[in-house]
Amino acid sequence: MAFFTSKIGVAVLVLAGIGLGAGATFGVMRLLTPSATAAAAAPAPTPVKARPIFFSDLPGIVVSIPPQPNTPSTSYVDIDMQFATYDAKALENFNAVLPIIKADIISLLMSQTSGELQDQAVRAKVIASCLEIANNVLKQNGMANGAPPFNAAYITNLVIQD
Repeated sequence: MAFFTSKIGVAVLVLAGIGLGAGATFGVMRLLTPSATAAAAAPAPTPVKARPIFFSDLPGIVVSIPPQPNTPSTSYVDIDMQFATYDAKALENFNAVLPIIKADIISLLMSQTSGELQDQAVRAKVIASCLEIANNVLKQNGMANGAPPFNAAYITNLVIQD
């Protein structure tokens, strides 16, 4: 027992403890981290190609509307919209039939009241209907085959005057 109480014995025990601790740490790190071959075997994620988004403008439409159902048209709505697409050709086609699209949207707005247009749910339905109008007019005129050319519509200005 004299060996463990001497300075050399204590130093040997301390060095052995440090060696065991370092070895255990290295072993745990080696077991818990993935190997380089496993990382190299995993396929790299493919980057997503960004597609440019194009917008076509539907300039200010001003329509007289009634404030409530079955009342005279004493209010008006002024609305600007934009339609989004990934197809640059759709912009040219949109401009070619813009008067038809605009007339259909005016008819849609004239069926609304100023009270209804202040409701967010009604505005969402109007946006969806305007998008459908634009896509249908292009399709009916032979300017859209397959998927709809426009994928979103946005109200960029809305003024409701009672």
